[in-house]
Amino acid sequence: MKKTLVAVAALAASAAFAQSSVTLYGVADAYFGSEKAGAVSQTVVNDGGLSQSRLGVSVKEDLGAGLSAFAVIEGAVQLDGGAGGLGADRKSVVGLSGGFGAVSLGRQQTPLQDVVESTIDAQATSGFSALTAAANRNAVQAAGSGLNATTRYANSVRYDSPNFDGFSGAVQVGLGENKGVGVSAGRNVAFNLAYANGPVAVALGHQNDKVVGGAAALKTTAVGGSYDFGVAKLNLGYARLSQTGANSQRDINVGVSVPVDAFTFVGQYAQEKVSNTAGNARSFALEGRYALSKRTTAYAGYNNTRDSIGGGVAVKSNRFGVGIRHVF
Repeated sequence: MKKTLVAVAALAASAAFAQSSVTLYGVADAYFGSEKAGAVSQTVVNDGGLSQSRLGVSVKEDLGAGLSAFAVIEGAVQLDGGAGGLGADRKSVVGLSGGFGAVSLGRQQTPLQDVVESTIDAQATSGFSALTAAANRNAVQAAGSGLNATTRYANSVRYDSPNFDGFSGAVQVGLGENKGVGVSAGRNVAFNLAYANGPVAVALGHQNDKVVGGAAALKTTAVGGSYDFGVAKLNLGYARLSQTGANSQRDINVGVSVPVDAFTFVGQYAQEKVSNTAGNARSFALEGRYALSKRTTAYAGYNNTRDSIGGGVAVKSNRFGVGIRHVF
């Protein structure tokens, strides 16, 4: 009888354990190369050639009736300097998901940045991205810097819809929590709408970032798409940034990815133009990626950026690197 009770208890514990999961995951990415910004050039070992290195823990529990609870804690890791870890500076959320979609609370990436990485930018989170370099007017930028808008909201609540035959959307509100006497708190709002089905993907993202007091706001809208022809994939994008009391910025990009066996070759051109200002920022990038396995990629990347916004002598910058990325 005792043996039977022990067996039943062990089986129940096993079933309960099967309903929940804890996953440790991460990215390790570093490259050796050179950088030049203006008159200064140097040899470097940098983190984040294709993706920012990170370490994360993902937890999910099946609550029954199609409902699940989840939590993610993710921090950036700097392989070149040996800093970082599970500091939750990238993502820290808890939420519920089901047939209605997903609701999450905490610090997380904005729906606009999702659109940039998944649909518009042919180089996604790469540190060699032409779109990132043009928007920031410098080839020497961190991986995943995006359109020079806020890429993650703290103190936020986010809703992601389920997928309806390729259609999906998300909306997020970030609370400034910095209200003072007679001063309104800052507030961030972002949303996206996307369609992805077969070789076609199109998406629209928008966010409005208001600082404390509400006197100034940065509004960013981006729209773009991609089409996979099989022999090559084409990405196109357009973005507009406008800030209270400042000139607006417009960014365009076109990129192509060509797979050849285990190789993937990526080329992209991007340009930023500021209203009522002479000149522009132009950036060109090339990448070669070789899949050593499903999780390990060797790569080489190059970016050349020229910033002549404001007129006068153009400021040139470039970045070159050879590296390896391992995803686990």
